[in-house]
Amino acid sequence: MRKAMEMAKLRIFSRNLQLSALNFQRSLNKIDAVKLKSEDVLCEKNRKSCINKFKLVKTTNKYKDNVNQAAVLIPICMHKGELGILYTLRSSKLNSNRGQVSFPGGMYDKTDRDLEETALRETWEELKIPREKIDVWACGNLIDGKNINIMPVLGYIGEIDPEKLEKNPDEVEEAFIIYLNDFCNPSLCRFTQFRDSYTLPTYLGGKHRVWGLTAAITHIALSALLPEVYKHKLVHLKSIVPSKAKISKSSTVVGDQNN
Repeated sequence: MRKAMEMAKLRIFSRNLQLSALNFQRSLNKIDAVKLKSEDVLCEKNRKSCINKFKLVKTTNKYKDNVNQAAVLIPICMHKGELGILYTLRSSKLNSNRGQVSFPGGMYDKTDRDLEETALRETWEELKIPREKIDVWACGNLIDGKNINIMPVLGYIGEIDPEKLEKNPDEVEEAFIIYLNDFCNPSLCRFTQFRDSYTLPTYLGGKHRVWGLTAAITHIALSALLPEVYKHKLVHLKSIVPSKAKISKSSTVVGDQNN
């Protein structure tokens, strides 16, 4: 009976998600459309507001000591007249996280001045985007990852064609863009609920699904960049798995019928 009730709740939530998508098409009115235009998103007022919000976000009060440090660049870009965020698909040649969607970035090197320098250096090594082209907006607080502390660096890289980027084949399989407009469409925004009691966003608006830590960092950036238009909420549902089930490291993409 309990499981049936929980399944019914899940169906109701999925139906509400579909209704939200329909409402999105109606509610993205002229005011919202203006707020997604490059001149509005990139204006000095919104830039300053975004920087302040981005710096305030803290995901944890404790960071692991004596672990590796890394940094990633969140590259806001322009492509075909629309603003978006650039992502990479990690090469299948890599030893870890191969074939996963990520931001350009990597491990701190002792020759780096700081973690911002790490993000810029890795972006050049992976995509040959020169640091002179990157307008760094802000460095966020460290994020406690799995045996690693990661600093997100938010920046604008201007006009980019992902197909023409000089990708390092040893690190990057391909590059792609998700437009800001798609991040604001609830039918393309889901969440992954893990059975050890935490929830992360999932985005379907690009060539590849964005999930995990990359999606979490995306959520932080969008919440700061588009506070009046980006409305994705992370809802945690009560588990439908019996409490005695010994299931670990598992997850469910809620409301996603395509994965």
